[in-house]
Amino acid sequence: MHGIVLNQLKSFVVETYDRDTWATLQREAGLPGRLYVPVSEYPDEDVLALVETASELTEIPIPDLLEAFGEFLVPPLLETYGVHVDKEWTGLELIANVERYIHIALRAKQISTYTPPELESGWRDNDTVSVVYDSDRQLCHLAKGIINGVGDHFDEPFDIEEPTCMLDGDDHCELVVSHAEGA
Repeated sequence: MHGIVLNQLKSFVVETYDRDTWATLQREAGLPGRLYVPVSEYPDEDVLALVETASELTEIPIPDLLEAFGEFLVPPLLETYGVHVDKEWTGLELIANVERYIHIALRAKQISTYTPPELESGWRDNDTVSVVYDSDRQLCHLAKGIINGVGDHFDEPFDIEEPTCMLDGDDHCELVVSHAEGA
């Protein structure tokens, strides 16, 4: 997992709760005192253990935690990788172009084994983008949170439908993103 995700998970916990909560979460997850540097890479198991432990401690379901964290993650991701985002894009255009302009650039620059999720996206019509998410991590709820965070950032609320999901046994997730009704 890319360090920016874990580094921002810490920021999310500290801003939502406090530093003591982050220390407790790390300790309970079996990762006491571990530091996460944004430009480094860490085992996927770290983020999974932290999220699972956070769910146990807060009694908030994992999907809800991942979606809230995904929304929180958008501003730092745009700050870090904004050079790959066309300033003229709408939020829906950004979602449609993440794989082509951002993930491909990140894979090309990586000298490590970091692999962002595989995305395929395409326009269904002028107001709807279909995103196929495929990752062994199965963090589709994080992807939904990021999509909603992009909508918040661009002041474009989205509706997301998920006709297929890996968590239901499908081989991929399809996220159908459109502008929210009445928005």
